[in-house]
Amino acid sequence: MAMIRMIAAASVVAALSGCAHQISLSTDESKVPALSTQPLDKNVAIVITEEQSTQEVITPGGGGDKVSYRPYHDLELPMYVSLGHVFKNVTKLKSAPDAATIQAQHLDYVITPTIKTTSSSPSLLTWPPTDFSVTLTCTVTDPTGQKVVTEDVTGTGHAEFSEFKRNFGLAGQIATTDAVTKLQTALENAPELKK
Repeated sequence: MAMIRMIAAASVVAALSGCAHQISLSTDESKVPALSTQPLDKNVAIVITEEQSTQEVITPGGGGDKVSYRPYHDLELPMYVSLGHVFKNVTKLKSAPDAATIQAQHLDYVITPTIKTTSSSPSLLTWPPTDFSVTLTCTVTDPTGQKVVTEDVTGTGHAEFSEFKRNFGLAGQIATTDAVTKLQTALENAPELKK
């Protein structure tokens, strides 16, 4: 009988540890600070495909659980806002622009982001991640497809359980804000974009 109870308990723990809780990494756009300089007089497009937008990522949380989220979907608006601080006009596209789109939008640059994330928590009892990182690698190309510059930044976020309340993605949202803030500073300071 004791053996059956142990097997049952192990099954419950295994089932719980396989859980992936959905969170959002999207942050309030007002938390992305404006730059002190005027936006560059450039027209840019950020490309996030439909496939990227629906891509789900699963990373560790606490208590042996996992969290799931859609990084490209969740970061699209924060990245758009941060790019709007750097460039005068920003357009969102779902695929790389063709010659007609480049001409119609008068695009100076096309920005293609790559997003990587990590999460963790030392907690054995609660599942929300307390530590999160968001790495943004943004490749900027000219209308001919030639690379102008690549900026690589990593944002980090930490949140204690007492801060979560009902916002279980808080650490990820802090990391998002940190990443897009660093991205806009890196792009603002890139001499290649001021030509």
